[in-house]
Amino acid sequence: MSATNSSLSRSALDPSPLRLEDMADIFGTGHFNRVARRYSGEKGINGKAAAREALSRTFANARRLDALAASLHPTELQLLGEVRRRGGTMDGWALYTFARLRGLKAPPVKLSPSSSNLFEGYQGADFPGADLIWSLFADGLLVPVSVPNHWLRDAYAYYRHRPFPNLPATWVLADPRLLTHLPPVEALPLTVKLGGVQPPTVQNRTSPAARLALHLQEVLRGLRVLGGLGLTQAGTYNKSGLGKLNKLLPALEEPGFWLAAAQSLGLLQVDVAGKQVRVCAEQERALTQAGPQHLVKRLAGLVGVLAMPEDQAHRLPYAGVLRSCLLTLLRDLPGAITESELLRVMSAVIPAELRLPVRDYRVVPNPQAWPDWFGATLRGTMTDFGLVSLEDRDGQAVVTPGEALDTSTVHSEPSNPAAGAALAPVPAPPAWILQPNFELLVYPAHLQPHQFAILYAAEAVRFDAQTATYRLTRDSVYAALEGGLSQADLVAGLQSGSATPLAPSVESTIRDWAARRERLTVHQGVTLLEYPTRSKRDAALSSGGTPVGETLLMLASGQKVQPGISILKYDQVPPKTLKFGDDGTFTITSELDFLTRQLLEGRIAAVGKERYLFRPALAGGLPTSFLNDLEARSSGRLPSLLRLQLGVWSGQTPPPRLAAVTLLQHPQAQGLAQHPALKGLIGGTVGPNLFAVPAGQEQALETALRALGLTPHRELLAPQGAASDLVMITDTRKKREFLEEAIRNGHNLLIQFNEEKTVGGWYSSRATPGKRRLDEFQPLRVDRAGNTPYLDARNLKSSEEERIRIQYILGIAIR
Repeated sequence: MSATNSSLSRSALDPSPLRLEDMADIFGTGHFNRVARRYSGEKGINGKAAAREALSRTFANARRLDALAASLHPTELQLLGEVRRRGGTMDGWALYTFARLRGLKAPPVKLSPSSSNLFEGYQGADFPGADLIWSLFADGLLVPVSVPNHWLRDAYAYYRHRPFPNLPATWVLADPRLLTHLPPVEALPLTVKLGGVQPPTVQNRTSPAARLALHLQEVLRGLRVLGGLGLTQAGTYNKSGLGKLNKLLPALEEPGFWLAAAQSLGLLQVDVAGKQVRVCAEQERALTQAGPQHLVKRLAGLVGVLAMPEDQAHRLPYAGVLRSCLLTLLRDLPGAITESELLRVMSAVIPAELRLPVRDYRVVPNPQAWPDWFGATLRGTMTDFGLVSLEDRDGQAVVTPGEALDTSTVHSEPSNPAAGAALAPVPAPPAWILQPNFELLVYPAHLQPHQFAILYAAEAVRFDAQTATYRLTRDSVYAALEGGLSQADLVAGLQSGSATPLAPSVESTIRDWAARRERLTVHQGVTLLEYPTRSKRDAALSSGGTPVGETLLMLASGQKVQPGISILKYDQVPPKTLKFGDDGTFTITSELDFLTRQLLEGRIAAVGKERYLFRPALAGGLPTSFLNDLEARSSGRLPSLLRLQLGVWSGQTPPPRLAAVTLLQHPQAQGLAQHPALKGLIGGTVGPNLFAVPAGQEQALETALRALGLTPHRELLAPQGAASDLVMITDTRKKREFLEEAIRNGHNLLIQFNEEKTVGGWYSSRATPGKRRLDEFQPLRVDRAGNTPYLDARNLKSSEEERIRIQYILGIAIR
């Protein structure tokens, strides 16, 4: 699953935030005047200011709103009634489907079909039923989240508006002040003929709901462990933070999807600085208290917003829109229905343009993309979210709408799980099996509302179809205790929900983890005084304060530092108290703070009067931040060798490698390596004329060379002259690769080559090898003239730039 990364300030399921009088710039002057006249009943309104005042007077007058409600066309009343049932905001395509299923006719609107008088330059779309929606836009009874949209045409318009950027682009809103004055509105019966309707099946309500709740709870736990998720300046999630979250939650296939779901449910909030997103504890608590079934009802409103795996697989650009339409149809079904009949009704109601796959000349179009996606989303997202169940009846797939599609409680007050439990005192089956290895085998269908909090103390390992595996760790238990769960409640909850007795080792370990946490007390923003001995510190206790360790005294609130005491401030840049010499030794120039002492403690040795040297450490034996922390406290740049040593010891730089190898030396070793009898026996280039021999191939290489009459000598020769270093490469492509590698590594080269010489007249010429030269160059770049590769290089003697044809290079040596 995947999801887009949008802004985080509102949930997609919040009530409508619309205030119509603030929409003047969205509608444009002419359209806004029309809206004000329809709402207020006044004539002669001209200008945005006059229209705004008329709307303000209308919303302040209950009689005017009642009169407006009484004047609504039956279709307008039906559509606004449905929007009110959905909380004042909903997917426009779901509303479109609602109207089409009931055969509603668009209300009469006095608009010229050729004039662009909607939202300053737009016309109403002309596909079947489009006027059901844009006719309500015309009088401001509905407002789109985005302009333009599917219900508008914009042949010449250039205005683009997104007044509600946190809501999906296909959604529409109504002003809640108008909705409260609507009379009771019952939805009309369906006029679409349905065949194959059957009695519904009894569904397992708990398992899908509990599984979804566990997935969402796990991503919230991960966010708490990370301490939040960073945001970029554009308001998107930090990629590094997302990577850490993915590693932290191995049980979730797509943490990004559940992150987007949490965002849409209002469970995340941005900090005051706008740089990090955190879990909103209040919203999480309310959703947890409401129970998993309420969560499924909330998620049902998001399946048309969040991207699902089947959408990309079948390349349908409007898959979310189609799923919203499908949900509306399922809500209105009187019972179960065959899959084929459901597909037929959907195809009859929804415009064909929405069902077409993405056009791509590289991919053969799939005429079955729509029915294939339809089957996949029924068996995937819709089933996983508990929105439908499928079963085989007499060889036909039958779809039964889930109870989550009943929207009667989506916007009502959450139910009280405790009250429900009082009405049903039947003992619940065990929710998990707690094993001695600290793993819990959880049965989601058996979980009671209060047991979800217990699972916050464990990390999810794997989610299966009917079970989930969790593991208790010291970190997860610590995080749960920090979140407010007591040790006694944790132990009691684990025992009461388990099918097996709690192992004594598990209980004692949990108590030990909790005890370690309770031995720590954190004090922030305190002042510490350090004394040379414990006796002097104890003598100072008479003036107040709390003893810390052997020689420290923590001042009480309001207690001041005596004059003459040096002060080190830890909320500022650390003082530069270390001065390093070129040999890696250093001196201490002033008093060290606590953090610098911790860096040096046990890691240095005295090498003279007031001079020190770092003791060698194992690779990776120092903290990864050691080098940066030390350099921040040094008055100058650290010596290069010491930087290398500390980089290796802290794991930031790889250590040197030393190994015994066999080398082959010959000026034409490159040619030898291409011989069929020697292929695989000669490895990569080590240096000029030097090639490594793969381990274990030494004897085979020597035998092969003897067979060719090239018995090798046992010693390597030191270069006797400049030309003896040259690597002879005959293949032009390999020469080019050698040169490009030298450029990347910043090497200078000794190159033997023929100058390029042009022969022939002005009407016909050709290039031939000319004078042979041997010079040292700094290679700059490799490019082409047509299909011919050239090297641009700077002559190190003359400092002039020369152009050398790579084909005419005879030998190369690294300098």
